[in-house]
Amino acid sequence: MTTDVENDLHTPLMPRARFGENWPVWRAKIIWAAGWFTRVGGAVLGLVLLLLTGWIFLTDTPLGGEPQTQSQIQIAGSPNAPASQRAGDQTPGMGETGEGLAQPLPSQPEPIAGGPRVLQVPQADGLDTSAQDASELPPINSAANAPRFDARGGLPAVANPSLVERFDSSSFVPSLGSNGERALDAYARPLEAGTIMPGQPRIALIVGGLGISQTSTQEVLNSLPGATTLSFAPYGSSLTRWASRARQDGHEYLIEVPMEPFDYPNNDPGPHTLQVGLTEQANLERLHWALSRLPTPIGFMNYMGGRFASEEAALAPIIDDAVGRGLMVIDDGRSARSRVTAVAGENTPVLRADVVIDARADQQSINNRLAQLEAIARERGSAVGVATALPLTITTLEEWTASLASKGIALVPVSSIVRF
Repeated sequence: MTTDVENDLHTPLMPRARFGENWPVWRAKIIWAAGWFTRVGGAVLGLVLLLLTGWIFLTDTPLGGEPQTQSQIQIAGSPNAPASQRAGDQTPGMGETGEGLAQPLPSQPEPIAGGPRVLQVPQADGLDTSAQDASELPPINSAANAPRFDARGGLPAVANPSLVERFDSSSFVPSLGSNGERALDAYARPLEAGTIMPGQPRIALIVGGLGISQTSTQEVLNSLPGATTLSFAPYGSSLTRWASRARQDGHEYLIEVPMEPFDYPNNDPGPHTLQVGLTEQANLERLHWALSRLPTPIGFMNYMGGRFASEEAALAPIIDDAVGRGLMVIDDGRSARSRVTAVAGENTPVLRADVVIDARADQQSINNRLAQLEAIARERGSAVGVATALPLTITTLEEWTASLASKGIALVPVSSIVRF
């Protein structure tokens, strides 16, 4: 015998049973309501898609959905600068706290009391990317604006106001001074008198990828000598702090510019990547964004970029702009198809690294590459090596740099290779 409870559990209540004789009427109402909601919902969705499409096409957003960051750079001589860094001070350098880099600047490039005026990028047609023709630059070994160590052995950590122009409301990019002064000369690590003998082999060491990993950046600064040239990725959250520490320790540094590799976008260097398919203006704006991230770079080095560096038409405006702004350009030597030095020509501060020290991150390979670097320096007089901040690399480089003097080889900043 089946109970009423069992019927309720095993036999769902049917619509006809619920609505009785009115079921046909209710069924028609339900069908009409469903159709109405479908039509209205479709119309609303279509309108949203239409508005979104129009916004995409009509809005000037060259960076698309890429993450964006801003870096505020302090200019020497500005009212917010530490007293030791204002214009007219005889010993430019770090403030008491070692920071002094992230204070906001006036929204307009007002003349700075006691110092040269700040140049502004014309905004009518975008950034002024013409800079100055490389043929008009002073000689590579120009002593103009020669750098000096401060009393503590550090280097100026804030930008020279005569060597910048405005990039946006809160940041600046390097610019050639009105008298031919270059950032390359102003921010380079000086060669200490008497430390290099005539004819002595010289090696420049660049350690890149800094600023992202706090641990590895700290280890490099603690372990490697001041003559090591550092290279910062443009994405770090504490870049100004690390750059300030680097200058305090006497380092010169480069900014890394992300460039399109052959397998892009499967292998993506990151936001603001220079791409072959972008316009010249778009790539120049991306270059300027990277250059605006830190106040005292001597130049830039590529990050990845096998494809971009192989395309002369895309590469040439980038090299011309950087050199015209008084910067040097480093090809990290990882791509055999790079045209960087070919595009730059002779008598320009552009060079290609001779050896990628940790292309294979094992001890024997690193040792072999360092021996190769020494051999090139003895044969040619100078050599440039590039490395990353891997723990094994840092440990090996610390021991190797300490041994160079006993081998008769001088460790020099990379700027000296093109300046002298």
